[in-house]
Amino acid sequence: MANSKLNAMLFCLHCDEDTQHTIIYKQNKIESIQCEKCGVAIMVDHEYVQQHYKEEIIERVLSKPSRMTKEMEADIGVFFSRLPYRVISKPYRLIKEFYHQKHD
Repeated sequence: MANSKLNAMLFCLHCDEDTQHTIIYKQNKIESIQCEKCGVAIMVDHEYVQQHYKEEIIERVLSKPSRMTKEMEADIGVFFSRLPYRVISKPYRLIKEFYHQKHD
C-alpha cells in the first residue's frame, strides 16, 4: 500500500451524512480524504502533525486502516466481535494519551 487509493463510506461533516470517500495513501500514510458527493477534501500535513504530537501516536493513527485490514484478514469473526467496543473506546483512549503526553 505504498501509493494507493481506497474507497470507504465515511461521515462527511459538510454533507451531514455517510458518503463515499476516496482515501489517498502515499508511502503507507494517509495523504488525503475526499468526499465523492460534495468534493470537500482533507489534506494531512505530516510535517505539522509531527512537530506538534509525538511520533508514536501519529504513526499509530495514520497506520490504523492498514492494521485493521490485516486484523480482519487474519480472523474476521474476532475482528467484528471486538469492533463495537473499539469504536466506542478509541476516541477516549486517544484523548487520554494526548493529555498524558502534553503533561509529561
